[in-house]
Amino acid sequence: MNPKELAELEALLAAPERVEIHGSDRKWRAHLLGTLMAAAALSFGNAQAGPESAGLPVAAAAAGSETAFEASVAAAMRRAGAQQIATATRSTKVSAFPFAYSATLSGPELGRQVERFVSRSPGLLPPVNGGTDRTGAYIATIAPQIATPHAWAYASKSPDRTGCVILVSDHDVPEFRSLMKTAGIDAETAAAYVLAHEAAHCAQYSEGIAALRDVALTGKVRPERVQSNLLDVRFERLLMVRAPSEKLMEMSVERKRSSERYADGFSVLSMLARGALTMKQLEGIASWRAETISKDGHGTSEFLLHLRDAVVADPKVLATMRSPAEPGFDAQAVAAFLKPQWKAFEMRELEAEVWQLDQKSRQAPDRSSKVEPMTTFAQRFTDQERTALELMLQAPEAVEMHGTDLAWQEALSQVTSPVQPKPSLKDALMAGSVHPADSPRGG
Repeated sequence: MNPKELAELEALLAAPERVEIHGSDRKWRAHLLGTLMAAAALSFGNAQAGPESAGLPVAAAAAGSETAFEASVAAAMRRAGAQQIATATRSTKVSAFPFAYSATLSGPELGRQVERFVSRSPGLLPPVNGGTDRTGAYIATIAPQIATPHAWAYASKSPDRTGCVILVSDHDVPEFRSLMKTAGIDAETAAAYVLAHEAAHCAQYSEGIAALRDVALTGKVRPERVQSNLLDVRFERLLMVRAPSEKLMEMSVERKRSSERYADGFSVLSMLARGALTMKQLEGIASWRAETISKDGHGTSEFLLHLRDAVVADPKVLATMRSPAEPGFDAQAVAAFLKPQWKAFEMRELEAEVWQLDQKSRQAPDRSSKVEPMTTFAQRFTDQERTALELMLQAPEAVEMHGTDLAWQEALSQVTSPVQPKPSLKDALMAGSVHPADSPRGG
C-alpha cells in the first residue's frame, strides 16, 4: 500500500468498536484479518498499566539531569539482567530497549526525547505497519499516560521477531515506598525486582503476540508457539476450542493475572539465584502483593509462595539457575524451572473454576437457565474437534504438557502428535508421544 492508502486505512480503522469479516473463502478472510491487525499495530502495549511497579528509585540519582537518569536506568537494567530475561524465549527473538524519560516532558519536548531515543537505538525494530518513526510515535502517545515502568511489546515485520520497549519515567508513586517497607528491601533491590518483572513481560508477551499473528495471517498457530510453553493456559484453551479471533485478542482479567504471575515469578527466581533476594524478602514481596490486590487485581501472592515452597523443597534448583557471568543467573535455566510451575499452578486454578461452575450448574433448580460450565481441558474431544485442532496446530513434532488432569494431557497430546504419511483417522488422532519437560537452552 502506498502512503496515501495507508493513511486512509488508518483513518478508517481509528479506534473501531467492532470489525466483522464475512466471506466463503477462508484464506481470504485470514489475510484480510491479518491486514486489519497489521494496520492496528498489533500490540500488547496497554495490557500492563497500573500501580504494580510503583515507581523506580533510580530517579533519585537523576538529580534533574535527563542524561544521568538514562544512565542510571541502563545500569539498573544491567544489574537486573533485564536483557537476558526479555530474550528468554523459544520461538521468537526479542529486541528489547529501555526508554528513560522525565514525567514532566510533554508535547514537542517529549517528541524530541523520543526521536533521540529512536536515533540512538539502531536495533530498535519497526512495527508491522511502518518504520521506526511509527514505533516512536506510539511511545510518545503512551508515555504521558503511565506512571510506572511499563513493558510495551509489539509485532514487527518478521513473524519470528518482536520488539519490546520498557518505558521508565521518574514519576514518584507512593506504592513503591510501600513495597520497600513491606518487603524489607532497599531501593536498588526494589528497582531490580521491578525491571526484571517488566523484562519477563517482554518474553511472555512475545510468544503470545506471535501466536496471535499466526492466527491472523493463516488461521493456524505454528507448533513452536505451543512448544514455547509461554502461552497461558486460558489462551491455550481458547485455541483448543477454536475460539474466534476477537476472543483470542481479548485480554481478560484472568489472563492479565497469569502474565503477572509469570513476570513476578521470573523476577524473584532470578534474584534468588544471584543472591540478591532472601526467602524472607520474597515473602515480604508476596505480602505486598496481597495488600495491593484490591487496587490492581494482580493476585500473584499465592503463586510467589508456591515458588518459595518449590525452591525450599529442592534447594539444588537455585544452583542450576546460577551463572558465574553477569548478571549472575542463567535466564534459560530460570525459565525452564518456572514454566512448568506456572502452568501447573494455573491449570489447578482453572480446573477448580470449572468444577465450581459445574457444581453451580448441577444445583440450579431451573435447568433451562442453568449456568453452563465452560468447555474443560479434561473432556474428551470429538473426532471433528481433534481433527480441527490438529490442522490448526499443523501437526507439531513435540509439545510440552503440564497440569494435574491426565485426561486433559492425553486429549491434548492426541491433537498435537505427529501425523504419519497417509494414516487412518484413528492413527492420526492417537499416535505420538509427549515431549519431555523443558530444559535450559542457550542463546
